[in-house]
Amino acid sequence: MIIKNFVAAAVIISIMAVSSAFAQTKFEASTILKEKFTDKSGAPLTGKGVIIGDVDSGIDVFHPMFFFADGGEFEFMDVNGDGSLTIGEDGIDKNGDGKIESSEVLRYQEIRDNTWGMLSSLGQVPGKYNPEFDFLYVDVNGNKKRDFGTKAGFTESDPSYGEQFFISLDENRNGKIEAGEKLVGLKTSKIRSVRQRDDIIRRRGIDLIETEEDKNGHGTGVAGLIIGGHYGVQKIHGIAPDAEMVFSSIRYDYTPRFVRNFTDLVGFLRDEKVNILLFEDGEWMWEFMDGSSPEEEMVNQMARDGVTIIGGAGNMSGGNMVIIDQLKTGKSVTYTASCSGKPDEDVTKNDGVFFSFLWKDASSNVKFEVETPDGKSTGELSEGSGILKTGQYKIFYSREVSPKGTVMMKFGASTQDSDIVRGKFKIKVTSDKDQEIRGYVVDVTQSWSGNARWINSNAITDESNICFPSTADSCMAIGAYVFNVGWMDQVGDLASYSSKGYNITGKLGVDITGPGHSTFSTEKNNTYQIFSGTSSAAPHVVGTAALLLQYDPSLTHEKVRMILLNSARKDNFTGDVPNPEWGYGKLNMEGAIQYLMNLSN
Repeated sequence: MIIKNFVAAAVIISIMAVSSAFAQTKFEASTILKEKFTDKSGAPLTGKGVIIGDVDSGIDVFHPMFFFADGGEFEFMDVNGDGSLTIGEDGIDKNGDGKIESSEVLRYQEIRDNTWGMLSSLGQVPGKYNPEFDFLYVDVNGNKKRDFGTKAGFTESDPSYGEQFFISLDENRNGKIEAGEKLVGLKTSKIRSVRQRDDIIRRRGIDLIETEEDKNGHGTGVAGLIIGGHYGVQKIHGIAPDAEMVFSSIRYDYTPRFVRNFTDLVGFLRDEKVNILLFEDGEWMWEFMDGSSPEEEMVNQMARDGVTIIGGAGNMSGGNMVIIDQLKTGKSVTYTASCSGKPDEDVTKNDGVFFSFLWKDASSNVKFEVETPDGKSTGELSEGSGILKTGQYKIFYSREVSPKGTVMMKFGASTQDSDIVRGKFKIKVTSDKDQEIRGYVVDVTQSWSGNARWINSNAITDESNICFPSTADSCMAIGAYVFNVGWMDQVGDLASYSSKGYNITGKLGVDITGPGHSTFSTEKNNTYQIFSGTSSAAPHVVGTAALLLQYDPSLTHEKVRMILLNSARKDNFTGDVPNPEWGYGKLNMEGAIQYLMNLSN
């Protein structure tokens, strides 16, 4: 998933969910198991002892959902004697002098509801402390707000990196904390380390408090689904809240390959000895899509070494950015791409468009001719590389062959004066053999929505659009189905944007699908959000895999995959499985755990 653009799409999804939200009275947290399970020692299955690596945008290390409840148990002092916790009056007698001083008063951090009110069906009420959603803190300096981070004078050794957070154990579930009910301090970060976009590595216990901001919040949403919160406390918490995470933060380049340091990102997670590796990025431009890249080979080796490899399949359907066609010997076909030139939140000037064509016979001679929007032609191109001045445009081209024999002809187009690229490009293709060809298009916005897209062709398809690096031979690619509220789709059906089909190698592209549209998760800056896309579906599979690995740490990648696929659900939406849209069906979290338990007995 090119993550910076799906965040914007999620805003549209949220807006379209508003009217439906009022019509539906009950929503669910997709990450809460419907049964309680324990490991072989009798401890709850919470992912404890499992380390998850994520190639993503980063993480908000200050969000209270990402600290362990290992800071000790406390009882509050009931100053006004009303038998329950009164925010702003009662507190914790930290110095043991038998009274509450101004530096010991408890206040609460409201976790804001950015779900268009959908959380109200779970009991969330804005402006009122709710122990199942919000967090307490000791207002040490009495300024009625929580201070945190190095700018406020806190260091790596300070619990929860600021004025200490607490969770409340509301034993009777009446929505308030009464005398005798415990408070538990939050202390240690669940994040072990972060490789920042600038390549600086931050580590827990050393300088994690200095971690850069999660610029668009994508990684924070992913982490919430996996490790957010605390088992049995919040109405919304991750599937494996006692697991730990390591982040490799993506730095996007302006032109393809849009992520050029993938091997460094993967290598860092490998060296951090993660048990599960998650890809939260999707690419298609100037990629061979056949599993042959160095980073795909790296994760294949990691899988052979026992690491579970999982990635989102992509959100490419509906964007009209893929064509698949059958070329006939000597017959020319022309494909047309329309470039809107629209900017986005990160790209103020849309001044480049890119194309790549893939085929499998390196011995064949496939010729290309590019006509620019001003009607000028490059002439025929079939080999080599170069930059051609064509009318008002500069056209880059290069023919390359992958280690697996897949052939790529790639193009990049910009104007001579670096102005906005808009209009229609026509690409004529002629082959000396009958064969299949695949064509891709994208512009510098890297948008899922297809700011640059193919038009006027029966070859435009969504039938085979799994994104790199989930094209790796070892990677379990995860599709998304609608969970709480549909966009244009029915709840329970495949999300209309979810990538599907077979890879160019013939491998079934989607292994399994997960809840991926309108799930609830964390958002940066102390917020809950609606989180959608295969970016949401894949963390559900990761969280489930973490529970399996807690139960049996000896499980290999192939064994985890076998359990997940064999326990998957099928229903009227999936039809018979496996198939190119649903893979082996819908993730069955409880079923996967039970399947493993049955194997172990």
